[in-house]
Amino acid sequence: MSDNEGSNELSLETRGTKKEKILVAILILVPIIVFSATPLYNFSGPTLFGLTFFYWFQTFWLFVSAIFFLAAAWMLNRMEGETA
Repeated sequence: MSDNEGSNELSLETRGTKKEKILVAILILVPIIVFSATPLYNFSGPTLFGLTFFYWFQTFWLFVSAIFFLAAAWMLNRMEGETA
């Protein structure tokens, strides 16, 4: 058995195009930037279902971030040639 058989190592090289790699980076960076920009949403109004803007905005982005990360993971798997 060779060293590569049965190995689940991550490869630093992907087979995708440059545009695909940039899109994956954007999909990962957008939620990070939004959550890091706290002064943009650090206020109480408007409220939604009794929650202040600060809380419902973060909750909304929690779900949006999950979608972004799933899309990035799907694209990375597709670039590596794996089918899910």
